[in-house]
Amino acid sequence: MADDPMLIHEAETCYTAYAEAFNHEDMAMVVRYIASPYLMVIGAHAPMIAPTDETVRKQFDGALADMKKRGWVRSDFKIVHTWLLSKDHALLMSDIVRYKADKSVLEKGRYIYSIRRADPAWQITGVTNVDPDFAGPGDYPRSFG
Repeated sequence: MADDPMLIHEAETCYTAYAEAFNHEDMAMVVRYIASPYLMVIGAHAPMIAPTDETVRKQFDGALADMKKRGWVRSDFKIVHTWLLSKDHALLMSDIVRYKADKSVLEKGRYIYSIRRADPAWQITGVTNVDPDFAGPGDYPRSFG
C-alpha cells in the first residue's frame, strides 16, 4: 500500500488540475481543489489560515492579484515526488517557476503540499515552502537551476 501507484496518481491529478486552473486564472476551479480550513506556512511569515471556503477564495484571489501586479503571466509546475502517508493523505513536493510576459523569471520555489482524500476527489489542505538553501525531504535536486 505504501507505494500504491493509483493513490499517488489520484493525489498528483488533484495537484495538476489545481495548477492548470491557476494558470488559467480560474479561481472558481482552483478552490475546488482546496480544502477549508487551509493552512499556508511560507518562510518566516506567520502561518495564514483560511478557515472557510469564502476565506480560501479571498486568499487565492489576493494571491493571484498580487502576482499579476508583479508581472506574472504563467507558472511551470514540476512534481518532484509524492509520499503517501495513508490511503487518504499524501505529501507532494513540487518545483515552481513563475514567469513574466517577457518570459523572464519572476520567481522560483519548491513547495510541499498536504493533500487529502475528500471523497470523491482529493483536496489540498496546506502548503509550505522549502528554503532555497535546503533540498527538502529525500534530498531531491531542484528541477530548475
